[in-house]
Amino acid sequence: MTATTVDINTLRQRLLALFVAETQQIKEFTAVLEEEQRVLLGQDVQPLFVLAGQKTRYVRQLQQLADSRAAILAQAGMPRSREGIENLLGAADNQIWNSYLAAATRAHDLNQANGQHITARLAHNHQALAILMAHSDQPTVYGPDGASRTRPGSRLLGSY
Repeated sequence: MTATTVDINTLRQRLLALFVAETQQIKEFTAVLEEEQRVLLGQDVQPLFVLAGQKTRYVRQLQQLADSRAAILAQAGMPRSREGIENLLGAADNQIWNSYLAAATRAHDLNQANGQHITARLAHNHQALAILMAHSDQPTVYGPDGASRTRPGSRLLGSY
């Protein structure tokens, strides 16, 4: 069954309305990513726990919107791709689509940059830990998982 012209126009309008809502969600998500970046570049990382929860909520909301978009494309007989979206939109309001693309690109770039900040911070922490462990006079022992570790504050067997 194919969509009629009236159905296509209705689906196009639904898709455009969905992009308006999705663009707004992405902009709110981007604000969280910007705050995450500010925290990552600072010293106090405690706010990251709250931001992680906020990010998770936005990702779930954005996934629901993406699922709705996929359903509209399926109803129109279009593929779930940029090409399918552009075919359904046709000459419709490209400003909405372009605004969505710009917001999505900004969020993607911020998320990538934050991932790089996290990777750099982890590498720095691993190096610092390796230096501390190398200069520790604590004996190395093996944990239940077989990994070697030092025992801080341990006493030698037979000592009081």
